[in-house]
Amino acid sequence: MLVLLTILAQAVPPSRLAKAEIWFDARASVADFQGRTTRAMSDGKSVEVRWEDIDTKNGTRNRHMLKTVDAEHFPLIRFELAEATGDTGAVHLKGTLTLHGVSQPVDWPAEIRSAGDTITVSADFPVDMRDFGIKPPVRFVIARMGAVVMVHVRLVLARYS
Repeated sequence: MLVLLTILAQAVPPSRLAKAEIWFDARASVADFQGRTTRAMSDGKSVEVRWEDIDTKNGTRNRHMLKTVDAEHFPLIRFELAEATGDTGAVHLKGTLTLHGVSQPVDWPAEIRSAGDTITVSADFPVDMRDFGIKPPVRFVIARMGAVVMVHVRLVLARYS
């Protein structure tokens, strides 16, 4: 069994997170779109992303996203790892996802790779906004966004020297 907490605890402090790429794919009646960020903070047991750092490549859509998630009152998306099970490669990450002030337990399949001084964590999973009290936006009655977004996470953490 791989104990991911031990591996991630060896990672460098949050300010030295080597690389982060987090994005979501959203379905909408008018046009599908992505939101993407390369900014994340990690302390080895949790990962946080600020809503304001997510870009959909459309300023109006970004403003609507921030309003929909009430980023003024709930500025962070946070995943806190409780346990990881599996072998090197395929694992399951169990923990708590908090967004919009609501925390929900999650269990996501992920892939962990170790190479030299880095550890790469990759995961792809669906998130239903309604589970977190977020009402999918509707614009002008005809433009609707689907409630479920597919989230993709790629983190590269550097080990302590």
